Amino acid sequence: MKSAVEFRSNEALDYYAKSIEASENPSPYINRANLLGKRIRHYEARQDLLKAKKLDLTQGKQFQDVLNYELAKNSVVTSNYANGVAQKLVADLRDKGSSFVAYRILCTSFGIPQIRWDHGHGATPLIEFHLFNDLDNIVKFDDISRYPEAQGLVEMYPAAFIEMKVGDCPNLSAFESAETKLHNFLCSYPEDDMIQIRRHTHYEIHRQLLIRDFGEMFDALDSECEGVIKEAEPHLS
Repeated sequence: MKSAVEFRSNEALDYYAKSIEASENPSPYINRANLLGKRIRHYEARQDLLKAKKLDLTQGKQFQDVLNYELAKNSVVTSNYANGVAQKLVADLRDKGSSFVAYRILCTSFGIPQIRWDHGHGATPLIEFHLFNDLDNIVKFDDISRYPEAQGLVEMYPAAFIEMKVGDCPNLSAFESAETKLHNFLCSYPEDDMIQIRRHTHYEIHRQLLIRDFGEMFDALDSECEGVIKEAEPHLS
C-alpha cells in the first residue's frame, strides 16, 4: 500500500502478488484490481475482483458491499467481452492498424465528428483535458517507459502545468461518460495492442492542439511553435 500511495506502481504490483502468494485474502486482490484499472486493464481487474468476492464469502464477508460496487462499475467497461464486440474490435485492428483505430475511438468516445478531426478542428476542451489527465495517470500508475510519446510530453510540459490542467476539468460528468466509453474500447484489446493505440491517442490529440494554436504548419521552420501549446509557453523555464 505504501508503494501504491507513493506511485511506485510496478513495485506495488509485485508486493500484491507476493501478498497473495503468502496468504490469500480479498484485500490484495481488490488493491491490485484498482491499480490494473488505472492501467486500463479492466478485464484483468475483473478477474481479481471476482476472486476477491469468492474469498470474502468464506472469510467473513467484510468486503461484499465494496466488491459489488466495484464489479458493477467494472461490468460497464468490460461489456465488450460479454457481448462479443471485443473479438470484432481486435479483428478490425488487424485490418486497419493502430493509428486509424486510435483516432476513430477518440472521435466516438468524445463525440467529435470525424470530418472535424480530419480538418484539424478536433481540439475540444474535453479532449485537451483528457490528454493531460492521461499523462498524469501514466506517471502515477503505469510504467511510462512503455509510452514514449507520453514520456516526451511529460518532459516538455512542466509538472506544475500538468497539475494545473488536471485540476481544471471543463465538465466532469461529460468527461466521465467519455472516459468510460474510451476505456471500454481500449480494454477490449490485448495489452500490447492497447498500449500502441493509447500511444497514438497521445500523439494525435497533441497534434490537434498544436494545429489549433499555430495552424497546420505548426512544425514549419518559420513557425512560432516551441512544441507545446500556447497556454504552456509562460510556464517554460
